[in-house]
Amino acid sequence: MATNGSTPWLIKVLAGLLILLGLFAGVGSLLLWGQGFLFAFPADIPLASPMADFFINFPLSVLAGVGLWGMRKYGYVAAQIVAGFYLYASMLIFVDMFQGRLPASPEIWGPQAFAVLIALALIFYLWPQKEKFT
Repeated sequence: MATNGSTPWLIKVLAGLLILLGLFAGVGSLLLWGQGFLFAFPADIPLASPMADFFINFPLSVLAGVGLWGMRKYGYVAAQIVAGFYLYASMLIFVDMFQGRLPASPEIWGPQAFAVLIALALIFYLWPQKEKFT
């Protein structure tokens, strides 16, 4: 637990964001971001990103958020893994955007920039706090 017996407010904010983003990733990928259904997909839709979102991003983000909220070590570890996933996935999307495979519009780069900021906060804010997790 935190030294005063409660979860610091910024960790609660990060935990809430992880849970929210995890749920968005789960629902969004299940619906192929409006292009179909993950388990009855159209033949022309690439499935790598939706599958990774559904089977990795969704559960790990929710697990990390719940664990961070409770100041648990598994939450800290899961948050570091999620931060790496957010950075990696965002870079893939940025490269696709810069190469013209995705439109360079705010609805594409905005959420990815937000994910990068969250990842950096998870890495650099939580690192000095790591001893507070039980």
